[in-house]
Amino acid sequence: MGKSAAAARIVAVGRNNIKERNDIIPIEHTADAGFIIKGETTNDLFLNAAKALCNLMEVEEIAPVKEEKITLEAPSKEELLILWLNEIIFLAEQKSIIPKDIHIIFEGNKIIVNFKPVRVTIRVEVKAATYYKVGIKKTKTGYSTDIFFDL
Repeated sequence: MGKSAAAARIVAVGRNNIKERNDIIPIEHTADAGFIIKGETTNDLFLNAAKALCNLMEVEEIAPVKEEKITLEAPSKEELLILWLNEIIFLAEQKSIIPKDIHIIFEGNKIIVNFKPVRVTIRVEVKAATYYKVGIKKTKTGYSTDIFFDL
């Protein structure tokens, strides 16, 4: 992904195929699933967190759906990230879609997300993104946070 990439494709490859890479690193945990998420920008961080979640759910793509737009607002970037991930879980569970070809626009502590949803089947139920250890930190190479999902 390029440094200024505002859009990304989420590729669902399955929980067993989540390999350690520079931007998504699995964290060992007894009950939940956790990841260290990194990104050159906060936009990349949010996109990589969505990739980790969709991979965790082991989604199987069925068909594209009409483009959608959502707006989310929260008091902090951390709360906005959790809200964003829980919105993806809601979309997957209630509408059987996940966002693909995502474009995120940040306006303070609000995001406007344009995406092309794809209809999916979900193999692994994820109940929620949690606030456990979440904290977006500025690093030498961009941004980083830990994310845990309740399974």
